[in-house]
Formats: sequence, structure tokens, C-alpha cells
Amino acid sequence: MFTHNQFLEGQSVDLKDVLIQTTPVVTPFTTFLLSKTTRATAPQVSWITEEINLDSAVTQSEGGDAPAYVDDSSAINDNYLEIFGATATVSNTAQASDATGINDLLAKQVANKTKAIKNRIEDKMINGAKGFSNGTYTTNGILEQIHPDHKVTGSTFDKKAFEETLSALYHAGVNDSMTVFLPASMKIMVNEFEDVVYMARDNALGFDSELFASVYGQVRFVLSEKVGANKLFVVNGDYLEMPTLIPFTGTPQPVSGSKRSVYLETQVGLKLLNPKAAASFEITEQ
Repeated sequence: MFTHNQFLEGQSVDLKDVLIQTTPVVTPFTTFLLSKTTRATAPQVSWITEEINLDSAVTQSEGGDAPAYVDDSSAINDNYLEIFGATATVSNTAQASDATGINDLLAKQVANKTKAIKNRIEDKMINGAKGFSNGTYTTNGILEQIHPDHKVTGSTFDKKAFEETLSALYHAGVNDSMTVFLPASMKIMVNEFEDVVYMARDNALGFDSELFASVYGQVRFVLSEKVGANKLFVVNGDYLEMPTLIPFTGTPQPVSGSKRSVYLETQVGLKLLNPKAAASFEITEQ
């Protein structure tokens, strides 16, 4: 909360319309998901996945009887939508004060708290675990929704390990649009692979990405530190949705004494429609 005593005596705060943060908020995965929002009707969402049984079709003999029916495997999946909130508050004194470069302290606080919410959503959309306790919903992140067979581990991260991770999507038939989210430390390792074919650098949805060619198809790399120091995941974005029950809203709160506040809130979650449309790799300790 901004109060008069938070300014040093004689200080002039000039931000030149740019918010400079010592802890920058980098949220590429959430930004990626914002283009895939869907309307939710309840705090719990469910969807069904099916896997076609290849043995359900046979080579038929002339005059033969109809083949026996073979079930295709199906499974129901579900996830909770998590409520993310923050309150922006300033004193009336601070709001009425004229700090050079800040036209509206409350608006600045709203912007800061919005970034804080997005930063928390980024972490939960990647690393969250589904649960409901004491009236609180928590959502499953993408790492929890990936099929167990697509969770690759190894003591070292090299070209062979990376291609094994990509091959999981290839063999599942969902490698037509692959995006890898990884920390910078692992991207450096990728750059050191032999015969890496760099194709292009792009900026989409507000973040930079690099496009490479692999034997399993084109791969787009996006730096994301929330994944963790020794982990990455690759996903076909066509199978991602972000169901939203409460759109991001700001609600002015009743005046309380000599301060004013705005409550910021949204309720969202993540759906990986096909658990085999993503894969992860984690470096394990030797």
C-alpha cells in the first residue's frame, strides 16, 4: 500500500511511463493460454478422451461373418478452476499526492497486482496440483496432466534425450504443432546440440520464440523460468484450453476510513484435452 511515509523526504519518483521492476514478471505460458480461453459453467470441468483400438478393424474374408465388436478405450478427465485474487489499496493522502511520473497511484497498484496474479497463474498452470479443501479449489497444471508414458527422465540432457521427448508426440500423432517451454539454462544445452537447424525468430502474443527443425517436425522454443531449473515440456497447443468461470474483474471496495481499494479476481484452470499431446523431460540426480 502506498502511504506518504513510503516516499523518502524530497524524493521525486519519475517512472517515465515505464514500470521498472527488480523482479520482472515473465509469464509466456499464461499469455499463450489467454488465446485459448473457454467459458466454464462450474468450478469443476470434465472432458472425455478416447483411444482408437487398432484391432477393432480387421481384414474381412469374402462371405465371412461380421467381426466381433472391440471397445475403444475411453477415460473421463476432470480439473478444478482456481480462484486467484489480490487487493490494490492506497491511502487517500497518497492518492491525492502528486508524485512526478505517477498520475494515479491506485491505477499503478492495480497494474502491479494484476502482474502478481498473472505470475501466480503462470506457476499454477505449469506446476499446480488439483485439490479441494476448506472451500479452496486448486487446479492441475500441465505437468500433472501429461500421460505417465510421456514423462521422460534422465541423468543428462542431450540431443538423444530431447528427441526421445519429441518422439512421444510423434508416435501419438500430435506433433503437427509443437511448442517447448523451458528455462534458459536448458535452452543453452539445446543450442549446443550437434546439427541444430535454426529457422527463425518470432514474436507472438507478446513473447519471443525461436523456431527449429527436428526429425519429428518443427519445434518452437519459448523461455519460461517457472518450469524449473531442470525441466521442460513440449505441448501441441491445439489441445490446450483455459476454462474461465470468473473473467478477470476489478471490483471497487467500500471506502474504509482514509483509504480506497480495488479487489481483483479471476477463476481459471487448465485442460489438456489429450494427455498424450504433451511430454516432459526432467534431469534426475545421478
